[in-house]
Order: sequence, then structure tokens, then C-alpha cells
Amino acid sequence: MFEDKPSRIFRDARWLQPLSLPPSGKPLCRDNDLRYMASFLSELFRTGQARNLFIFGKPGTGKTVCVQYLIGEVEKHAREKGLPILTVYVNAGRTRTPYYTMLEIVKGLGLNAPNVGWQMFRLKQAFERLLMDKSVVIAIDEVDALLAKEREPLIYYLNRQPKTTLILISNKIEDATQFPERALSTLQPKIISLNPYTKEETKEIMRDRVRHAFQPNVLPENLLDKVAKVTSEFGDIRLGFSILLSAGYSAERAGRTEITDEDIKSATKSEETTEILRTIGEMRKRLEKRRKTGREMPPKEWGLAVAQENADKTKILRYFLRLQPSRSRNVPNANPRKFAKMECATS
Repeated sequence: MFEDKPSRIFRDARWLQPLSLPPSGKPLCRDNDLRYMASFLSELFRTGQARNLFIFGKPGTGKTVCVQYLIGEVEKHAREKGLPILTVYVNAGRTRTPYYTMLEIVKGLGLNAPNVGWQMFRLKQAFERLLMDKSVVIAIDEVDALLAKEREPLIYYLNRQPKTTLILISNKIEDATQFPERALSTLQPKIISLNPYTKEETKEIMRDRVRHAFQPNVLPENLLDKVAKVTSEFGDIRLGFSILLSAGYSAERAGRTEITDEDIKSATKSEETTEILRTIGEMRKRLEKRRKTGREMPPKEWGLAVAQENADKTKILRYFLRLQPSRSRNVPNANPRKFAKMECATS
């Protein structure tokens, strides 16, 4: 049933997996963004603490790989300088709760904590002992998963600790305004946006993956152009990886040594449908959240939220029509007073 023979299409298909890291280790086409982020972390090496960052952008814009690369460089530079700086990356979308997020942070920093048995206060004690002689950079991906957990405001706690720098990652800038008032007053992050890759940048990234994932001369240049075009229209680089992977499997099943236009068309149709369904699911969750929170909104703010809901429905229609989605950064659902604080923090 399972054939174990050399592939005539793939060299290493793992490079086309959605969550795979860049082959070189460094994200392509993000040099300026990386330098900009690093400029706010330079203070770490002088005082042991730097300004907090809030990084947002659409899915597939390289937020996670940029931050993982960045904290890796922080740790490397600290080792070279002999500085006691540790880094840790956690994904709150996977840990889901403040407790398990804190547990992953503690374990990621090298502390020996059991998977079950310790209460939150014991995790905090272990973390605080570490801070007596070390500085820590904590990157929390999908931080929006923690924002509704008010019983244990983890972000507020971490931000109050000495020698602790936070890098928070989310898909939407609206999430930056959802922190409790007491957290916002001290968090004061620098807000950084990662825009979708251009068609040229998308093609450069695709070509790099093709070189590592496929055998030589498997994908013609004109088909690479087609994949780059579709991917840049959707604004999610991972869609391009999925199209290439599906097209490669299609060619391999047919016994060919080259990917054809029909392979690309079939893979594109399949992956676009998946992407549309995923987008609709996300939109529905956001609309439901707005409906629930709308009861507590002033009339004027509620009207703005309804307008945004209609805009979201238009985005879904645009996906079906395969048009470029709007790149508006309007945030009508944000609390104006909180948003003003965040705007001041970016100056």
C-alpha cells in the first residue's frame, strides 16, 4: 500500500508545509521590518529591559517567523556579549489559558516544572526567582486568546515584572485596545504592522521554497508566476505553499516529472476554497463577538460596529469573486479612550 521509493517531483516536501521556517533561517523580504523591530530591543543590552512590542498583520504575513528569528538573534547576541538574557516563545492559541501559557513560559526558560500539580502562584514564584539575576524577553503569539481571561490577567502580571520585555503578536490591531485599563497604562507597546507581501516579494519567497522542496526543473517559471499572483491577491503566503504542495502531489500521482498548468489550476481551486471557508469562519466569530459586546456599547459606537460588520460581509463576497480584499485599517469597534492611549504609545 505504501511505496517507499525516491520521488521524481520532491526533494523535501517539508519546506512547503504551512508552518515551516525559512530554509535559510532568516525571513525573506522582511529586512526593514526586522531592523525596525530590533531598534526597539537594543536597550536590552544596556539596561536589561526594552520597550514592549505589539506586532499585528493578516495571517501569512510572516509575523511568527520574524519574531522567532528576532528573539533567536537576541539570544545569540546576549551569548556573545556574556549578558544574562533569556528568550521564550509561546503560542497562546495553543495553550489557551493563562495558566498553561505561564507554564509554557516557565518551562521554556529552562525551569523544571511539572505539567500538572503546580498552582499559578508557584509558577509565578519560580519565574520571579529567575528574574533576580536575569532579563527575559517573552514573545506571546495569538495573544488575543488571553484577552478574555480576566480572572487571571497574565499580560498585566508579566508587564509588572522587572527586567521583562514583552512581544505580543496578533492578527488584528483591534486586539491592542482590548487590554484592561490597568494593563494599558503600563504596557505602552510600540505598535508595528506587517503588511502582506507584494507579488514580487511573494515570488521571491516561492522561488526559494521551490528550490529546496522540488527536484530541478519540476516547476516552470510561468507557473511560478501564476502561483505568486494568486497568493499575493489573497495576502497569505501559506496559501502559495499549499498550492505548490498540492500541485506537486498531483503530478507525482500521475507519474510525471514536471508540474503542469492543470496541476496548478486544480490545486489553486482546492486551496482557494479551503481559504474562503476558513475566512468565513473567522468572520462569523468576529461578527458574533461584535453582536455580544454591542449590548454594552454606546449607540454611536454600536452604529460604527454595524458598519464594520457590513464591511466584513463585503470582504467575504470579494473572496468569492477573487478580488483583492480591502486593506483598510479602520478600527471602529475599538474603545476610543483606549485607542488614544495606544496612539500615544506609538509616538
